[in-house]
Amino acid sequence: MTKNKIKEVACRQLAENGYDRATLSSIAKEVGIKTPSIYAFYKNKEDLFLAVYKDLLEDYYSYIRQSVQKGTDGTVREQLHEILKELSYYHLSQPEKTASYTRLAMSLPPTLNDEVKQTFSEMEELLYEILSEIFSKGIERGEIKDQPVDDLIASFLCVMDGVFLELLYYQEDKFKRRLEQIWGIYWNGIRK
Repeated sequence: MTKNKIKEVACRQLAENGYDRATLSSIAKEVGIKTPSIYAFYKNKEDLFLAVYKDLLEDYYSYIRQSVQKGTDGTVREQLHEILKELSYYHLSQPEKTASYTRLAMSLPPTLNDEVKQTFSEMEELLYEILSEIFSKGIERGEIKDQPVDDLIASFLCVMDGVFLELLYYQEDKFKRRLEQIWGIYWNGIRK
């Protein structure tokens, strides 16, 4: 219970204050414990925020995986479009998690750089497997051009990254219009 509460508060403080200003003492105070008590669960600040980052990624990829599983009967076009819409919905409905993730991803402390990249790569592998199956099925069914699956996945991941950045810059209504514009151009480029 205390361990989860520490991560919850750390996530919120990261979203509100950024990594440098989210201190162990302020986290401990908000949790209602003394600062040394945090060390019973985490080696140091970096270890705590790496745990927060892992939780954020696991939550996000679990959500995407569940969304994809719901739409497995649809066309490849519908499945890919649904992933982008669900990515958007997730981030719009989870502003604190999105802010925490963004702060860590965009301004990593040098001491966490390698571990965060490794964690991100591990989580992305799960998405890679899902996308590989979707794209392979699309080529097999003649829904998309016969291209290397790795290239299709790389392009889709870049679209996902771009959509994520669009979320940060635009109000929801403008963002949704832009999402559909982006999707239309992307789909026209890969469909058969």
